[in-house]
Amino acid sequence: MWRRRYLLRQTRRAKLPPGYRRLKKAQANDLQTRLDAVVTYLRGEVDSIATEFSRTPAWVRGQLYGGSKSSRFLRRTQKTRLYDVYLHFRAKEINAELPDGSKKRLQEIKEIISRERRSYKTRPADEQAKWWAEYEADKESASRDKRVNRKGEQQDAASTLKRASVELDTLFTRTGVRSLLIACRSDILFTMPPYIFCDEGTEKFVNVALGKTTDQLARALEMWTIHGPSGLATAPTNAKQLINEVRSLVQAKLDDILATRYPAEPPSVTMNYKSYDAAIVATHGVRLVGWDVPMKNPGQLGMDNVRKMYNGLINQTVKWEIVPPPADGEDPGVAPSRKRQRRCDADKPRGPNIRTTGKAAATKEKGKGSSKPKRKRRKKGEDADDSSEEEDSGEDSDE
Repeated sequence: MWRRRYLLRQTRRAKLPPGYRRLKKAQANDLQTRLDAVVTYLRGEVDSIATEFSRTPAWVRGQLYGGSKSSRFLRRTQKTRLYDVYLHFRAKEINAELPDGSKKRLQEIKEIISRERRSYKTRPADEQAKWWAEYEADKESASRDKRVNRKGEQQDAASTLKRASVELDTLFTRTGVRSLLIACRSDILFTMPPYIFCDEGTEKFVNVALGKTTDQLARALEMWTIHGPSGLATAPTNAKQLINEVRSLVQAKLDDILATRYPAEPPSVTMNYKSYDAAIVATHGVRLVGWDVPMKNPGQLGMDNVRKMYNGLINQTVKWEIVPPPADGEDPGVAPSRKRQRRCDADKPRGPNIRTTGKAAATKEKGKGSSKPKRKRRKKGEDADDSSEEEDSGEDSDE
């Protein structure tokens, strides 16, 4: 029996609109451009991270792609999910009333959450914010600082310094290059003593040039590293020394900033606390930053303020700086000229001064002569008649 065979013809697709293929091709070109930009950016970031954190690019790529050799899968970002926050909230809520030994485990709490009809995703925003706040607070309270292996750090520092000293000694033997190596701890809890490596010639140079031994120099570097600039300063013993020290520091730092302000020929300027704005800021274009007490001589300040300014000058929170130029480009170091006030009778002709001419002057001279005249002291051998004649002549001249 013959079967009828139906001929099936492929249906033609609808005709594409004009410019469709060109548009698709342009979009494909943009896609490849975007992908190339992502690859270029990713490679640049890998190299930047490797350089900044002293790692190899291969190690950074391994961390980005989760250790996969084919680099197909990116690592998951360490981001807290809403499910984790809600799980934390429900675990504390369920186990709050249960005694010790009968609290629900993690898997049991997950099953309870999965059977809840109302999903945690559809809860109000204020309720979800409450979960987040409790989760962050509990996370902050339970966080602990990373434990530091002090002994391991000390052993690492000792071995590294030993290798460096051996290399420097070998370099001196081969080429005669002299060197000085001083290493000290950076933390008060680090128990490593200062490490010094130098030859006799370098040690003598330090003694002559700096006036200190290498041990003293290493101890000074250690105090600077641990306590900052205040570790090298000698603390004053009384109030007078403290006030004088503040004055000296302000003046010394003013001389340094003026040497920077006028590199060719710095002027000799004395600190003026009374006319600070006009004599220092406006005239020389420098200002004192961090001086948050009244601008007075340290001897006129309270001891609390003097101590505060002393610590600021030592720790360099109180310092001099050059005033930046204003927007119009005027040099801030030039003091603005002060104009003299114009007289009210500037345009009127004025005659002779009545205070120095005429009757007023005669009255003034007469008033001066009315005072008790000074008697001339008689010398030995002079007669009384001579003195009387002098008095008569004096009366005639007055008339």
